[in-house]
Amino acid sequence: MFTMPEKIIYALPEQIGNTELFVGRKMEFDYYLGDWYYYLINNMAQSQAIVARRKKGKTAFLQRLFNILWSCPDTGVIPFYFSVREVKTTLAEFSKSFFATFVNHYFAYRKRNPEWAAFPKAFAALRGKIEDKHLKETYEVIEESERINNWGQMWEAASRAPFGIAVVQNVKIVQIFDEFQNINEYVYNYRGEKIDSLSGTYLDLAEKREAPLIISGSEVHGLLEIVRRLTARFKERTLGNLPEEEAKEAIRRYAKASRTKINEQAEEKIWNLTQGDPLYIRALMQSEHNDTKDYTNEDNIIATYTREITQGEIYGTWAEYIVKVFLEVNERNAKRIMLYLFQTGEERTRAQMIKDLNLDMTDLELQMKLLQLIKADLISFGSTAFRYVIAQDKTYELVFRRLFQDEIDHFIPDIRKELRQEMGRTSYEKGKFREYLVRERIKKPFNLKDLAENGIDLTIKPKTILERETVKVGLRDREIDLIVKGSVELWIDVKDTKGKYGKRDADRWIEIKNTINEISPKTLFATYSQNGYTTSAKELLVSSGIYVLKGEEG
Repeated sequence: MFTMPEKIIYALPEQIGNTELFVGRKMEFDYYLGDWYYYLINNMAQSQAIVARRKKGKTAFLQRLFNILWSCPDTGVIPFYFSVREVKTTLAEFSKSFFATFVNHYFAYRKRNPEWAAFPKAFAALRGKIEDKHLKETYEVIEESERINNWGQMWEAASRAPFGIAVVQNVKIVQIFDEFQNINEYVYNYRGEKIDSLSGTYLDLAEKREAPLIISGSEVHGLLEIVRRLTARFKERTLGNLPEEEAKEAIRRYAKASRTKINEQAEEKIWNLTQGDPLYIRALMQSEHNDTKDYTNEDNIIATYTREITQGEIYGTWAEYIVKVFLEVNERNAKRIMLYLFQTGEERTRAQMIKDLNLDMTDLELQMKLLQLIKADLISFGSTAFRYVIAQDKTYELVFRRLFQDEIDHFIPDIRKELRQEMGRTSYEKGKFREYLVRERIKKPFNLKDLAENGIDLTIKPKTILERETVKVGLRDREIDLIVKGSVELWIDVKDTKGKYGKRDADRWIEIKNTINEISPKTLFATYSQNGYTTSAKELLVSSGIYVLKGEEG
């Protein structure tokens, strides 16, 4: 079992700068320092791929994980961090850089000297300073292979060094590679040709339990394309926004660091705006446009965030990237499709798009167009490869609409008005309020026949009610709105959307029910929808044995 160090030593300087600004990621640390660590020390750990959109805090998390592991010298678990830079290089130089970084991090840990990690020595500077005979032999192989222009042998020796040392020294080495998607984009052979299959090195090495990998990258689909080529070598995990409490703690810390006045109401409004996105929180709190240093006034938040969306860091992250993609991709209808997906707010099939947008293209042409947008990380697949969706991210949406809605609809969005509306939607109004109302009705013993339209004569006596609990359902983590634990266990799906509870919602909940009932057949399932149900959805729910809770008046 891993025990957190009393003090974290920041051997690897963290990109976040002020280490006090790192907040949360409890769920991720619980996994990597919990189950995964247990598997690691027992020689069972599977290599990992952390998938997330740009600037979600992947680098901050990986660097903090490195420093936590580095701060525990008695575990025999040695961290090695390597960022694959977005810079053209030769395989020879890449091999030397990789090996030198590994040696520096290895010696930093072994010698308990953080200088090796903070101010690493270049490959040439390591000559004569490597005491370990195995690493010294590898160094000499790389040096001799370069002399005879055998770059392939250089990379073979460098890439296998972490695994080899882990075996002969009877230790575990955690290889943490950031921006891994760049490995197939920026490394060139001696003929000046890009080596677009260099990731294939890890078809073998990713399986080595003595030195497993944790890889990540900011080009989601580029990374996934590599990972899926490495057939089941990596377990994919998603790094999303910060949960509400962690996000609010981040807001408080950034407010203190930026000398910005806030209160509980400001925290709530900023949470509503950013939804826990680390980039959005940082950009708002550290914005050069934050002139007033007072976010207790709603107008100041709106003024600063509007500037960030139209010309600040948020704009620079999203808008310039979107424009670059449209310059590289045939943009015919692409902007209309994206605006359409933003406005629908849910999955759409290709057939629906062709009909609703009156597109003059075949299904195959549309499929190719959509695949281009997916590869560019602008949209995603929905529940199937025939369905498509765009991230429900108001900030991303406003950046896009600010750029293109006038061109498409001859309409310029009122950003300040929409931001004010977004901030005014409290957490309760976004769903927690309905969960609260349902919870109030089930705090005391209740009978299902009184609570549900199709209820049976069964009295449930609650002991504990869990809200928004993340549980493993099959192979996926799912957030369950309410779980009642008592004389029986009851899971409740609460919906407070503009539309009715539809077939897609029903299919999702039925799938969860069937999966859980395979291992826990006595667990009961129910739904509550503020705006009612479609006829087909309600029929599906009832026929599947799911209880449909009555409205508050019922």
